[in-house]
Amino acid sequence: MYRSSVVRARKRACLEPWVVGLITFISLIVLAVCIGLIIHYARYNQKKTYNYYSTLSFTSNKVYDEFGKEASENFTKMSQKIESMVKNAFHKSSLRGKFVKSHIIKFSQEEHGVLAHMLLIFRFPSTEDPETINKIIQHVLHEKLQDAVGPPKLDPESVEIKKINKTETDNFLNNCCGTRRNKTPGQSLRIVGGTEVQEGEWPWQTSLQWDGIHRCGATLINDTWLVSAAHCFRTYKDPARWTASFGVTIYPPKMRRALRRIIVHEKYKYPSHDYDISVLELSRPVPYTNAVHKICLPDASHEFRPGDEMFVTGFGALQNDGSSQNHLRQVQVDLIDAKICNAPQAYNNAITPTMLCAGSLKGNKDACQGDSGGPLVSPDARDIWYLAGIVSWGDECGQPNKPGVYTKVTTFRDWITSKTGV
Repeated sequence: MYRSSVVRARKRACLEPWVVGLITFISLIVLAVCIGLIIHYARYNQKKTYNYYSTLSFTSNKVYDEFGKEASENFTKMSQKIESMVKNAFHKSSLRGKFVKSHIIKFSQEEHGVLAHMLLIFRFPSTEDPETINKIIQHVLHEKLQDAVGPPKLDPESVEIKKINKTETDNFLNNCCGTRRNKTPGQSLRIVGGTEVQEGEWPWQTSLQWDGIHRCGATLINDTWLVSAAHCFRTYKDPARWTASFGVTIYPPKMRRALRRIIVHEKYKYPSHDYDISVLELSRPVPYTNAVHKICLPDASHEFRPGDEMFVTGFGALQNDGSSQNHLRQVQVDLIDAKICNAPQAYNNAITPTMLCAGSLKGNKDACQGDSGGPLVSPDARDIWYLAGIVSWGDECGQPNKPGVYTKVTTFRDWITSKTGV
């Protein structure tokens, strides 16, 4: 007789409904608090740019004419002094971590002194009240500039500020020569075998096209005039067949203009490389934008020195006898002393006082065919860029001991003014 097996059912442990509801309720509260904290933290830490247009009176032992001209060395020195005073004022205040930069855009004459017109840029949490910010900025300038040691002698009580938007800020900066929107990355990017640049990095770069085909580069020096090389027009002389385009690509361009006039230096005589400079008048002015605006021209007395940061840009070939490129390229180059460049193994005394040498004695950093007429540029202490040279000639492209040779702009500064008024 078999015993019947008894299987006992295991009793399932379960929570009471009210306990489940309580846990769910608490979980939802915790989740809501976490989300709220994240949103609050993100919002509080989100930075917003605030731009201001400011004026500040000062007196100086120099007369206005000595620094009233944009891009002159005296303009640069005076701008640098005032920007430094303003920077120090904010760095000694509660706004130290929020101040980004000050930028002088022009000077104007007053009855009892000079007025500096300046942009001020800050970064504040988006939760800050704009009216409160305005009052704090004005208070800091009034208070801290009292301690500024001149010359120039500032009048802190004269400070006026007005909040402006990004479009207004861009318009002010675009009307200043030599400003850029994007900074070049640390590594060098070569024209010969290099990579492409971004919009706004070199806004003065121009492509010159004969019957629609790129032939040379040029540089925008105001809304109506370009600077280029004389040799670009040795054969192609009719301005009606030339067009100038702007932007980082030739096709499509950001802007395009016909040429009205070509003025080649009177002393340029092929096959000599001396006096290799020309100025070109556009058929109508170009409006300045973030992507298209002018370079600064240095004073005739300015000296660029070996060790100065320099870049050359262009749409030229990637190798000797190669084809031009549709996208703009750049390369950082070294300014090379004329004595070194005139050595027998280099150019054997072919470099004259009207020329600059730049590149690398090791090779591989150079302009090439199609870059002729384009800019060699260098920044000053304010990060404002100046035209140092014009791509002129060289022995092939990127060869050892054969750096690029450029027309020296300072030598022809007065000639440029005589033809263009710039």
